[in-house]
Amino acid sequence: MTFSAENLAAFDMIKSIPAEDLNACVAQALSGIAQHYPQASLPSADWVLKARAKELGIEPAGQRSANRSCHLMPCEDGWLAINLARDSDWTLLNALLETDALLTDVTALRQALLHRRGADLLGRGREMGMPVAFVDAAKTSPDDLRIPRGHMRPDGLNAAGRSLQGARVIDLSALWAGPLCAHLLYRCGAEVTSVSSVQRPDGSRQGNTALYEALHAGHEHLVLDFDDLEQRQQLAQLLASADVVIEASRPRALRQLALDRESLVINGPQIWLSITAYGRQPPADQWAGFGDDVAVSAGLLRWDDLGQPQFVGDAIADPLTGVYAALAVAESLAEGRSGLLDFSMVGIARHCRQQILAAGRDIVCPLLAVSQC
Repeated sequence: MTFSAENLAAFDMIKSIPAEDLNACVAQALSGIAQHYPQASLPSADWVLKARAKELGIEPAGQRSANRSCHLMPCEDGWLAINLARDSDWTLLNALLETDALLTDVTALRQALLHRRGADLLGRGREMGMPVAFVDAAKTSPDDLRIPRGHMRPDGLNAAGRSLQGARVIDLSALWAGPLCAHLLYRCGAEVTSVSSVQRPDGSRQGNTALYEALHAGHEHLVLDFDDLEQRQQLAQLLASADVVIEASRPRALRQLALDRESLVINGPQIWLSITAYGRQPPADQWAGFGDDVAVSAGLLRWDDLGQPQFVGDAIADPLTGVYAALAVAESLAEGRSGLLDFSMVGIARHCRQQILAAGRDIVCPLLAVSQC
C-alpha cells in the first residue's frame, strides 16, 4: 500500500497554492515548516536560491547552466540537455552519438547534434547512465506524464505525532538537495549526523566550500569505509535506530551494500527519505540526473523571444527539492507516519513550474538580484 506524499495535509496545501515566482515557491515551503516549528531560525528563500551563486559568482548564460557543466543544444526535434559534470560523461559522448568524430569540446558536440533526434538520444543516454534531458518545440518533455509524483510506502510502524526536537537524523546524501533538507531539519531542533564514504567524498567540498560548511554546521560528521564489513555494520545500526534517514542514491547503490531500508530491521517508527532524480520505480530509478538537467525534464525553463529555452537559477531542482523534502519530513512526523518517502527532484521541479503557471506568470530566473541572467 502506498499513499501520495501530496495527501499530507500541509504539504498538499503548500504545493497547491499558486506562486508568482520561484522565490515564492520556496517561501511557501519554508512557511509550511515554520507552522510546525515557529521558533526555528529558518533561512530566507533568497538565501536558499542564491547562496551558491553568490558564493561562486556564477549565473546561467542562456543555454549554458550557471555552473557551466550543463548545455542545452538544438537537435532535429527540439533541444537536448547534456550535463557534462563528470569526466566519464565526456568519454561516453561518442557511444551516445554512435560516431568516431572528435567530440572534445562543446562546439563539436553542438554541431554533431543538429541532425540527430533528441528523443532517441534521451533514451540511449539514460541507458548509459548519462544525465540527459529533452524538451521539444512545444515546450514539453516526455517525462511530463511518465514520472509519478512522490509517494510514501508505509511500514506499519505508524505512531503518534512526533517532533524534530531531539530527533536523530542520519544524512547519507551529498551535493545540495539532501544536505539542504538535513540543514533545515537541524534548524528545527534535530540532531544530525552527516555520514560520508571514503570511496565517494562529497563533491561540494571541492573549491569554494562556504555553502557546504553552512549546510553542515552543527552536524556530527562520520567518515566510513563502505568496503569494510565492520564499518558497514556500524552504519546499519545507525540507520536502523534513526528517526529520519536522508539518502540520495539510486536504489541499487545501497541495496548492493545491504544498507537499503528493505534489508535493515528498523527499530521503531522512522521516515526514510529517498531523494532521486526521477523516483524509485523502474526504469526511472536507474536514470542519472543533476539539478539543471532534471529541471529541463520538468519543463522548468524560461523561453526567450526567439522561442529558445534558457536555464533558470543555479541547479534549480536541487534547492527546490531540499526545502520541499524538509516540509514533507516535518509533515510526515507530525502526522505520525512511518515508512519510505520516495521523493523525486523532477516531480518537485514540475510542481513549482505548475504553481507559477497557475498564477498566470512566466518562469523567470531567480538570480536577477545577483546579476542579469
